[in-house]
Amino acid sequence: MFDKKIYREAVSSLHASEEILQEVQTMTHQKKKPFRLSRAIALAAVITALCTVATMAATGFIRFENPGAMLRAFFGENVDSSEGIVEYDETGRLITNIPAWERLPLDETVARELVAPYLFAAGEQAVYGDYTLTVEAGLYDPVVRAGLLYCRVEHPGGVSGYEVFPDGELWWPEDAPVFTMTTAASRTYLDTAFTTDDTLWLCTYFITDDPSLQASIGDGQNRLDMSTVTVALPESGGLADVTLAEGAVTLSPIGIRIDETALGLPQDSDIDRLILHYADGSDYTVEDDEAFVSNRTYALIDQGSSIYTFNRIVDTQAVVSVTIDDVQYPISE
Repeated sequence: MFDKKIYREAVSSLHASEEILQEVQTMTHQKKKPFRLSRAIALAAVITALCTVATMAATGFIRFENPGAMLRAFFGENVDSSEGIVEYDETGRLITNIPAWERLPLDETVARELVAPYLFAAGEQAVYGDYTLTVEAGLYDPVVRAGLLYCRVEHPGGVSGYEVFPDGELWWPEDAPVFTMTTAASRTYLDTAFTTDDTLWLCTYFITDDPSLQASIGDGQNRLDMSTVTVALPESGGLADVTLAEGAVTLSPIGIRIDETALGLPQDSDIDRLILHYADGSDYTVEDDEAFVSNRTYALIDQGSSIYTFNRIVDTQAVVSVTIDDVQYPISE
């Protein structure tokens, strides 16, 4: 085992390297096909969609036709809650350091109202040898600059070589036969409910302000050798966003963007405490370093802004304030 924090820092630096991304773009087998935006859907329409057998056969959709299953993978209890994991090796070196996290059942009413109408379908594929990466569906909030990508990796001989952290995060070690990545800053988790020996279902939380991102699959030992598809992202139509602190903070059902400069926080500094407060008196602790709790799925500090993606859908209509470090900010009227 190894220190997850060190691994995450290494992966983040890889995503941030423009030189590496440029080399990837020039050397990969690219298949540039944008997402087809679907009509707005709701969970209540699932039965009708499932009856459209011809459409399903043409697109190859599996989970998108059942958005409840997909959203449970991102925001439900497919990953067990934990009080945190700290482990040392026989020499006393810290090798695992994962703060406590809590997973909740998916609130399907909130999901249907605030998130499901913004899911868009794909079905595009990147093929590398005997492996196939299918981008099934996505969601993107251009206001917060955060999104989700739902993919599957298939191989007739079985998919192997990956490892999964206790909190569900998936990574590909250096000796893996294959690997997947996006060119956006991102973190990928395993959908354990539907993954089988020969089909891996992946939940990627990403942050970007680019109009598109690339999803790739390739050689685990030579990570410049890959096949890629390009995903066009919606440029408008944000989710049920609300603002705080005179617009310095934007809260979305799937994430939050904080303008640290506008709030007078030290630029590019870590926020130690981030808590959402609801009208019913309950709280959602996104991050609390002192309490050793982290319920974010990804976080990025970029040009004076901090962006977090959530491990549950937030009912923005029920949030009354947000605590950032030691200051509480009410929802703007």
